Amino acid sequence: MKIKINDFIEKVTEGTFNQTSLEVSKDDLLQESPWALNKAKEQMDKDLSENKLSQIMIHVVDSEFPIDFYVESGVINLPFDDAKKVTHFFDDDDEVETKVYLSTRCDYLNASRFHIDLISENEINDTEIKQTMSIMKENYETSAENFKNKDENEVEKED
Repeated sequence: MKIKINDFIEKVTEGTFNQTSLEVSKDDLLQESPWALNKAKEQMDKDLSENKLSQIMIHVVDSEFPIDFYVESGVINLPFDDAKKVTHFFDDDDEVETKVYLSTRCDYLNASRFHIDLISENEINDTEIKQTMSIMKENYETSAENFKNKDENEVEKED
């Protein structure tokens, strides 16, 4: 979908984009079950075909710590929260194609508590779904390891 940068910023900052929420179990994530991403793809395809920006949040319901994944139709590798920064890379009246990004938000992921990946230049295909599931699993495993180590480090500090 093509969109002018000023329209993109306006729609994102005003919240006039489609938002969908899905829940996934830790087991489905660790087994790289693609059902949630298949649903996200269906919603993303529908939204983009209607010339609407889209954000699908995938929440891991039974994780020991909060972790969320966002599949977004963006114009550059910035989350919707940082839409105003897009002007650092484009002119307001530039018209660009949207791409699909996966962002991960978790306090235990890394120092920035955030990571974003380009997952598709246009519509998400089966290979990209598999790659995205692998990224989600890896980000979850990294966060779980950091969460576990955080508890061990706190015990060591108390001694």
